[in-house]
Amino acid sequence: MSHPPEIVNFGANIRFRPKQYYEPRTEDEVLDILRRHARDKIRVVAALHSWSDLLQSDDAVVCLKRFTHIETRVDDEGHTHATVGAGCRIKFLLKELGKQNLTLPAIGLITEQMIAGAIATGTHGSGNHSISHHVEEVRLAAYNHETGEPEIFTISAGDDLRAARCHLGCMGVILSVSFRCVPQYYVGEINAKYQTIEDVLAHEEDSPLQHFFLQPHRWGFTVQHRSLAQPLTDPMYRLDMRLYFIGFFVTFDVGLHLAFKLLVSVLRSRSLTRLFHRHVVPFLLLEDKTYIGRSDQILTWEHELFRHFEIELFVPKEHLPEAAEFITEVLKVCDGATREPSEKVAALLDRIDMRDRLASLHGVFTHHYPICIRRILRDDTLISMATGDDECWYSFSFITLSRPRENFKQMADFLADSTTRLFRARLHWGKYFPLGHDHARTAYPRLDDFTTICRKYDPLGVFQNAFTEEILGLNTAEGHPGS
Repeated sequence: MSHPPEIVNFGANIRFRPKQYYEPRTEDEVLDILRRHARDKIRVVAALHSWSDLLQSDDAVVCLKRFTHIETRVDDEGHTHATVGAGCRIKFLLKELGKQNLTLPAIGLITEQMIAGAIATGTHGSGNHSISHHVEEVRLAAYNHETGEPEIFTISAGDDLRAARCHLGCMGVILSVSFRCVPQYYVGEINAKYQTIEDVLAHEEDSPLQHFFLQPHRWGFTVQHRSLAQPLTDPMYRLDMRLYFIGFFVTFDVGLHLAFKLLVSVLRSRSLTRLFHRHVVPFLLLEDKTYIGRSDQILTWEHELFRHFEIELFVPKEHLPEAAEFITEVLKVCDGATREPSEKVAALLDRIDMRDRLASLHGVFTHHYPICIRRILRDDTLISMATGDDECWYSFSFITLSRPRENFKQMADFLADSTTRLFRARLHWGKYFPLGHDHARTAYPRLDDFTTICRKYDPLGVFQNAFTEEILGLNTAEGHPGS
């Protein structure tokens, strides 16, 4: 391409212009690109719904937006399996599977992502494993470690598959992924408010798909209790559901975000932001009524309508209550509502010698967006955020709609550093990632296995960039295979 486009991610915090940009249509074209850039750097971009530096490449960028095929087959036991082109957006995949009364085994919050991009960083919903966990097979364009020549690999077992399930773009160019579909299912949702996280968790067994929000400045929890339900076909109920979805879209997907934008970007008022959370937000969700819809209707939002910036932290279940209390106290200090955290949190900070650092952040940032908390079951991967021996992990999503973002980043940097030390927190690979290699090595016991597999398919480090080299410790190999 003579004039490569500028690549801008969803959050507009990453901008770069590669030397070469490709949109191949066939696998042979992908192999030609790999052959041409065997001594350069190649990164693959998807829907660009990421905030970390995983995207960047000064040399070549490959976009697989034309790889959108969807093929299904039924095995001998009657299970349907889907093979999906890497560039297929999840919303189109859900639509096609829905025609067969099927759906994905796991669904994230948004559906604009391409399937290969979604598994690249462990995209997840709530009450299930990540999408990565369910991948059965990956078709990959990479390099033969003996000859150095590009070729197509089919990976369907062992640690190679566990690595490919959450690959960070470091193994090669994912061409397609396969997984077993599940029958379409329906979810019932009812909204409720609680003051303590213990009250929220008490309902988790009955509402395994629930997610919940820590509400800034009110410091209570709003919960969307969710569980499997039978569909209701009564025409009046279907009309009621349609009105609910329209109302949710207008009120939350659009209206609430516009209100936040007005408060933090136009009025820039901390006091009005606090008042809005205390006296308006609690009354927006309708309570005491269950709404039932298809899984993709209930479990997804139009979260991509407003450009935002995000960091997401994952803590194991054993640390969830303590982490929630700690985060609340940190946000209060950053807001300026209090100068000192509680004695319990102060003692935790003294343990890691970070009390003075929090004090320096007094009044630096008034958080304005509800903190979404979701449960992710243990993944069978090498480096997705929910991998390991813990039963499950809980993610805390911190989002800002304001600009500039420097003050938010100061708060996010502190949260990332402190929670990783205190609660074994992990950072979402695809979101703001202010930590380095020490964090990755401590957080992921099988990091060395992952990097070994990456070198197997990418002996010269073609699919790396500065971010992966630093965070993962992937150093480019010397010498050319087969030479």
